[in-house]
Amino acid sequence: MQKLATISAIALAAALAFSGSASAFGKSRSNPRPPAGYQGQWYTTPAGCSYSRAQAPGEPVKWYLILNPHHIGQPNARKGCPTRL
Repeated sequence: MQKLATISAIALAAALAFSGSASAFGKSRSNPRPPAGYQGQWYTTPAGCSYSRAQAPGEPVKWYLILNPHHIGQPNARKGCPTRL
């Protein structure tokens, strides 16, 4: 019984520790996802992080951080930019 309580406590601590990680996937206010109908290839968040669109057939759109977005006139990615939206 003690082992079950310990495992439960560890699971709860892990859930609480990772509950703030939503911002790592672009759900923070400064790095929101593009609007649902957005069709462009590149997207820059209000925080200045630039992303490129990727989508496999039948899969949802994914946005990946561009480290050096000079081709769209943006500065290099900062340390605080999430790698995916």
